[in-house]
Amino acid sequence: MTMSPMMQTNAADPKTASTLAELTQLDQGTLLSVRVHKMGEARGSAGSRVVYGDDEVHVLIWTGFQYQALIARSHKMLNQQLAKGGYIERLARATLDEHADTTIEDVCAALQEIRGWFRRKLSDGEREPWGALDDAGGVWKGLEVDGVQVRGSRVYIGGHRREDPRAPVPGTIYVQGVKLGEVVLKQAVNGSWITNSSPKTLAKALIKEALPVGLYCQYRLEPDRTSALAVGADAAKAAKAAKIGIDPDALRALFKIAP
Repeated sequence: MTMSPMMQTNAADPKTASTLAELTQLDQGTLLSVRVHKMGEARGSAGSRVVYGDDEVHVLIWTGFQYQALIARSHKMLNQQLAKGGYIERLARATLDEHADTTIEDVCAALQEIRGWFRRKLSDGEREPWGALDDAGGVWKGLEVDGVQVRGSRVYIGGHRREDPRAPVPGTIYVQGVKLGEVVLKQAVNGSWITNSSPKTLAKALIKEALPVGLYCQYRLEPDRTSALAVGADAAKAAKAAKIGIDPDALRALFKIAP
């Protein structure tokens, strides 16, 4: 579901490898590579629930950017696209490919809501989707890999409350960042869950996908579902060895959102 063809280069491509190496020298964020068995989402009634989307992947993420800068960059790019003309028509055609009942009213409403969302995010001063990582209660700590503090990440170190199945397992890592690329190591047995979204919802997703904010990702990494964490130059090497496909637009966006 894209408004333009998705382009990828291999992490071993000389130009891409050079850009990744440059990222490892920036002190505003951290290049992170990790193999993860995704949590997926369970559907169905109790006793017959089926898990979808629990692929095993090797992903490359850049963490620690300013979320507000990501929003500002996306807002500016959307305004530039609108100024060129024909945006509504292109969005309508792309949404029609996904939902035959799409109308111009649907895509116009989607655009209005996204622009309103950008304005609220830029005016309310929100810097991080999760809020501050500081935790006076002592149940969180920063993530450190091979002596490197990984910005935009935290580890749950609190107790596991048996009476609350939603409580995370101690040692669970939460990461937020820009996903540069991933390679699927093992497909989910049941595939991905296909939602029956409305035309307006689909149009909103398409708008975001074409902007830097569409690169934003969050991962919940439970200890028994996570392996091969690497940072910095080691992460770049791991991406090259795994032949991870890199999104060039994601790389270019990083240098626009770094503080």
